[in-house]
Amino acid sequence: MAVYVGTQGIQVLVLDEAANGDAVPIRVISGINTHLESVTDIALDALGNLYSSQGETHKLVMIAAGAEGNVTPLRNINGNFTQMHFPQSVAVDSLGNLYALNVAGPIPDRTITVFGADATGNVPPIRVLTGIQVGDGNLNAIAIDRSDNLYLSENLPEIISVFAPGANGIVTPVRSIRGSKTGLVVPKGMDFDNANNLYVSNGVNVLVFSPSADGDVAPIRTIGGPNSGISNTFDLAVGPSGEVYVGNVLDNFSPGNITVYPAGADGDAAAIRAISSAHFAFGGIAVDRPPVTQDDWRWCSRCEGLFFGGLAAQSLCPAGGAHDGSGSANYTLMLSPFPGQRNWRWCARCQGLFFAGDTSTGSCAAGGGHNYADSDDYSLASSPGGTGQRNWRWCQRCQGMFFAGDTSSGTCPAGGGHDYAGSADYVLSLS
Repeated sequence: MAVYVGTQGIQVLVLDEAANGDAVPIRVISGINTHLESVTDIALDALGNLYSSQGETHKLVMIAAGAEGNVTPLRNINGNFTQMHFPQSVAVDSLGNLYALNVAGPIPDRTITVFGADATGNVPPIRVLTGIQVGDGNLNAIAIDRSDNLYLSENLPEIISVFAPGANGIVTPVRSIRGSKTGLVVPKGMDFDNANNLYVSNGVNVLVFSPSADGDVAPIRTIGGPNSGISNTFDLAVGPSGEVYVGNVLDNFSPGNITVYPAGADGDAAAIRAISSAHFAFGGIAVDRPPVTQDDWRWCSRCEGLFFGGLAAQSLCPAGGAHDGSGSANYTLMLSPFPGQRNWRWCARCQGLFFAGDTSTGSCAAGGGHNYADSDDYSLASSPGGTGQRNWRWCQRCQGMFFAGDTSSGTCPAGGGHDYAGSADYVLSLS
């Protein structure tokens, strides 16, 4: 894990997760080739690619994971067609779509522009959210939670608006956090922990709200007080284990610092570390999160289906009996929000993997449809782009995942062989 800090508008520092005091960065991304000229915010996707909003130059820059020095961006979105006007904040969803919060001009012109995962150059957005500002104050930041809901913070009035995934045009929030009980003073940067709790940098403290917070509700925790070291916060990031990194401006004459708090910190908690080397860190903070994975997925030589090998004894194969994974490799699946196609689920009845994004739950070897009540949400990559074993396919009859690289189309719970007409070519990672 590493901590990314946008500093002085022209560079991004990459610090070790255990950085403390005047720590030396493990990498520095800076130079004329990077197009880092007016960094106002940064974000990371699940693969570790870096995105930066460039307010004064009205552009978004994407830099490859692991990059260092004076590197050329993978993508650079800018120009009149982009409809960006001082993009102050940037966010990325689980599909790789980019969101830019535009704060310049009259209130009706302040928008959130959304660009596709492959967008580059002078391209129009695929969506534009308008009518997003409630009062006549400031729009401060955007963030996207683990369910791809979009959050917008503003002050005067102090409010956090939540928009549904795919929102477009003149939009109404599905939820709004506002009112005296919330403790909102100057809500700016936001991030989420693994449980989808919302963390808000709020001037003199950090507020933590439940995933369903709505209306005039109190935070479930508040980090702040004279011992905390929190002062005039501008952004924060939550690490994979729940640790909280808070950016502070100490006073008008100080470069500030980043204070770090343990998971679950509450009240006037003292920082466990303070990173003073992150000078003038007004360009945002982000922490990379390695994707959550689950291995022990297996190929069944009898039906060609993919099933969870950890519960093989409880599995049911449409060819009869339990699945047979004796000749299988060990496959690793990524849990959302890893980029790719979401809504692949584990069936507790047959142990198979199937797609739950259709109106049908398919056909299960145990009879009826699949049951995914206790399943995680898995994301699958498809070719081209994914790395691993190709030729895994979706069966439109049973909704299951099976290997189509053999001469046999296997055995489908709906009868006969699997039918993958209309399927993408999925790529599974081998452990």
